[in-house]
Amino acid sequence: MKRLLKLVLVEDSHADAELVLAELSHGGFETTLERVDTEAELRAALEDPTWELVLCDHGLPSFSSMEALRVSQEAPNDVPFVILSGTIGEEAAVEALRAGARDVVLKTNLARLPPVVERVLADAENRRHQARLALERDALEARTIKLNEELRASELQYRLLFESNPQPMVVYDRNTLEIVTVNEQFVSEYGYSRPELLTMTIAQLGRKEDAAALVSSLAANPAGIKPSAMGADGSWRHVYKDGTVIEVEIASANLMMGDRHCRIALCQNVTERNRVVAQLAIARDEAVEASNLKSAFLANVSHEVRTPMNGVIGMAELLLDTGLTSEQHAYASQVMRSGEQMVAILNDILDLSKIQGGHLELDIDDFDLRATISETCASVAAQAKAKDLALSVDIEDAVPRVCRGDGRRLGQVLLNLLSNAVKFTPEGVIAVSVSATATSAKHSTIRIEVADSGIGIAAGVLERMFEPFTQADVSMTRHYGGSGLGLAIAREIVDLMGGEIGAESEPGAGSRFWFAVELATPDTDELAFPHPAITTVDVAWSRPPLVLVAEDSPVNQIVAKRALERCGCQPHVVADGRQAVAAFSAGTYDAVLLDCQMPELDGYAATAEIRAIEADSRRTPIIAMTAHTLDGDHERCIAAGMDDHIGKPMRHSDLVAKLIRWIPEDLDQQPETGRPVDASAAGSVHGG
Repeated sequence: MKRLLKLVLVEDSHADAELVLAELSHGGFETTLERVDTEAELRAALEDPTWELVLCDHGLPSFSSMEALRVSQEAPNDVPFVILSGTIGEEAAVEALRAGARDVVLKTNLARLPPVVERVLADAENRRHQARLALERDALEARTIKLNEELRASELQYRLLFESNPQPMVVYDRNTLEIVTVNEQFVSEYGYSRPELLTMTIAQLGRKEDAAALVSSLAANPAGIKPSAMGADGSWRHVYKDGTVIEVEIASANLMMGDRHCRIALCQNVTERNRVVAQLAIARDEAVEASNLKSAFLANVSHEVRTPMNGVIGMAELLLDTGLTSEQHAYASQVMRSGEQMVAILNDILDLSKIQGGHLELDIDDFDLRATISETCASVAAQAKAKDLALSVDIEDAVPRVCRGDGRRLGQVLLNLLSNAVKFTPEGVIAVSVSATATSAKHSTIRIEVADSGIGIAAGVLERMFEPFTQADVSMTRHYGGSGLGLAIAREIVDLMGGEIGAESEPGAGSRFWFAVELATPDTDELAFPHPAITTVDVAWSRPPLVLVAEDSPVNQIVAKRALERCGCQPHVVADGRQAVAAFSAGTYDAVLLDCQMPELDGYAATAEIRAIEADSRRTPIIAMTAHTLDGDHERCIAAGMDDHIGKPMRHSDLVAKLIRWIPEDLDQQPETGRPVDASAAGSVHGG
């Protein structure tokens, strides 16, 4: 195939022009031509920036090739200039090349023209490439300058934070123990002036008898000390300038100040706290109290974060269902993904807390192993496709379909490995392979492996990847995000299952993560309670179900209302439990959705009053909408008289499943007691 060439030919001879075009055609060029023979015509032609080459006859009647060269050089784009001549002398040719001509081709040797054109065009492309590189370099230098300015501003900000911290803070040299700097609170609390403190060592802040223990502690904790009371009798002791001895709790970390290896320490006065702790009756009661406080704190954190995130994710989901431009859709999708990442991090923190407290338990039941693996892989398929990654799944024939174990937790481990593979693989392939080895007549060892062609992990770092808050590099958090908890949780789950987890990797050559667990094989290959997939199919309700919704958050009211409307329901929204009871007393509803935490009357108390109103009449399904997701929350909902619960953030697919489960097709034949509907016969909900 001929190469297309846009050519300006400066030539007064028609015959010579024909010879030039013929030679270019013979040399593999298909030419788009504009022939000119005056300076004015050449200037007009070069106003078009798409010309690739100027061929100019040396001997022109109206102006010279050197004048044509200057006109070409004045053009806004860099168009290569080649002289054609039958009479040019060596001295004139050298002068033309020095002036900027790319080559001189004799008309008596036009066979040389095609390769000259090829070379000149290649040189021009290379010059343009170098120009682009120069622009990128300038942009990078400007970015570097900006980052340096931001760094200086950040340093100033952190200095201000250091000085304004309400706790005493000190920075000292790790080698000499000399105090380098202190914040204002340290000066105020300890009673020394700043110049006095800068002549002291950190050891001089404590008792003389503690000096040896301090040196030993620094040697035993080269990376710093986590917040904890330390010392032979429960805590360190510092001495104020006036002689007052206080007990302090130290939290410290290493840092560089110029070329000095230093450590920053926060010194919290815990004298009063330790006095109170010492009065506690027994350590067991203290541990129980701490555990209860932690559970309450986690429950509150879960609720307080999930409630607004329900609004964020729900509104983003509704927004994505409207007529958005491609740019708006991308922004809304990013909001949705960010919200889901926030919830995932919260779930990781809750799981880690359960693990550390020994509260994580397995839910052992029969489950469809193949479906669990396929659905988990499908959940990351869109992310892989967005990065143009190939995702393959290979399940050996020996892998049983139905197994006995905790299918949800197994899927959670696989999802973590898959998510990491997608996150850290910029291009290439992610391969999932599943194999099974029979260990007995009733048990099989299932091995699941996730291999990727991603960035890989260094061997020294790989050993620590299953520890909490660990990533391969500090920059990973900034570049890829994540909490560093996923693999630690995966390891704990696999350990709880009595299995093994491991990885092999090499920087730049991808990674291979695997885990193996032993699962029981049930006598039958059929599940006792199959869970059919919910798809976007029209529901067969005899009329739009009337659903009462009680939700105190205005944003979540909109989310719930629109979500129910998308499902084909007719929602009636009220702001609290008291209004919900009043509305239920005045009307008949096919289902009730109650937020658990509301002013006036919470969801649990509202349920009790609704059940009292019903007495022996038809029982209306009540579904709790709860931001609490800790163990026991489902049981509390059931004990309060509710039939089911749906967690916040409330996903559309989860809502669809609950509606199908509790609202029958024929709404005039509602069951007398709240029983789940046979999902296989209930149709399914259109996703809207």
